[in-house]
Amino acid sequence: MFRLRSGSRFNPSQVFFGWWIVLGAFLIQVLNGGLFFQAFQAYFKHLENEFGWNKTMISLAFTLSRAESGLLGPIQGWMVERYGTRLILQFGVLLYAAGFFAYASMDNLWQFYGAYLIMSLGSSLAGFITINAAIANWFDKKRPRAMGLASVGWGVSGWALPLIVFGLDALGWRGMAFWSGVLVLCAGVPLSFLFRHRPEPYGYLPDGVKPEEQGETKDGVPATSRPILNFVARSFTVREALKAPSFWYVSLGHGSAMLAVSAINSQFLRYVDQDVGLTEATGAWIYTLLTTVMIGSQLITGFLAERISMRAIIVTCMFGHTAALILLVLADSLPMLMAFAVIHGLSWGFRGPLMTAIRADYFGPAQFATIMGFSSMLVQLGTMTGPLIAGASFDLYASYSPAFIFMAFVTMAGAFLFWSARRPSLPPRSPDDMAQQERGDSNVYAAH
Repeated sequence: MFRLRSGSRFNPSQVFFGWWIVLGAFLIQVLNGGLFFQAFQAYFKHLENEFGWNKTMISLAFTLSRAESGLLGPIQGWMVERYGTRLILQFGVLLYAAGFFAYASMDNLWQFYGAYLIMSLGSSLAGFITINAAIANWFDKKRPRAMGLASVGWGVSGWALPLIVFGLDALGWRGMAFWSGVLVLCAGVPLSFLFRHRPEPYGYLPDGVKPEEQGETKDGVPATSRPILNFVARSFTVREALKAPSFWYVSLGHGSAMLAVSAINSQFLRYVDQDVGLTEATGAWIYTLLTTVMIGSQLITGFLAERISMRAIIVTCMFGHTAALILLVLADSLPMLMAFAVIHGLSWGFRGPLMTAIRADYFGPAQFATIMGFSSMLVQLGTMTGPLIAGASFDLYASYSPAFIFMAFVTMAGAFLFWSARRPSLPPRSPDDMAQQERGDSNVYAAH
């Protein structure tokens, strides 16, 4: 990954700049995951106690935020390809921080929903699609590895949950929200300057390949321009991707996984307290075990996917999610919850980074952000309904178990969707189609 001459000292300039982008993506995901997604469940008790809202009312905020993110996806993808990663990321960071400040001062349910939607909009613009679009452009053969390492930030963010619980008790939920906004500004804005949308305008090639290794020119085309033409030639347009069955299989399969993941993320502490009978503090440490296992899986899944089929890994992990959910329903003791944490953590960690990598591999990087945006509309159906189904299950049946049983069947169906998602073949194109796509894509390559 980082190549140094024998006996030489570390020199940051010797590291391919794409890896600095991976580092930035890692840290951005720590901010997004730790302060927003993972922390959501920790605020539950405090909001219930102060305002008397039930679980369905609070879960609706998460559902609305995921609906917003899904509808935003295609527009966000177009914005990233038109204006570049850095500008969209910076705008997202500012909105994300503003949402926390609004959250800290809200006094009723509608203000809660409004503040939460602002946070959601900011975290989306500064999150998944935006940062992975840059990684997809800066890497080719090493793309699964790069996306896997970047996604470790999401796993590391789970370690923050005990700290979030402590901070909520020490500062109160308003103080915790305010200082979270300050942290987002102080860390997110500087991190945004690490990002470059594409490597070629800066004299780099994907994966850090040297121009001289490809020859400075070939048939009159500079080495730093040839990857652009190559990416276009082997990339799907948005319209072509939407016509491919694999696009729908991957999107729906990903959505089935997120149905379970989002429900667990938002309700796990309450499940441990209400259904199992252990304290939320114990639940927070079990969740830390889950994220620790997930981090270990994320560190190696990219390397593994460069050697064996990504699809086979994903299918195995989907069955792992099913097994973990069944175990969670049966759990009545700490050891069983720990076993759930290990199986769910392994499944999530090995699968998660490959969700973006398989799309870039199947459809190419040229219009990746927009294709990912359209796909996210289906994925967010799962993400936004998971917490709502779990909250409604408890309100109706005084137990989360019915929801988790339903989700076990959904993730099993997701495994078969991924099994059906075979690599699509590029549709035939006329020379005029290719020329038009190259002209359209060259503008965004040169601009950012």
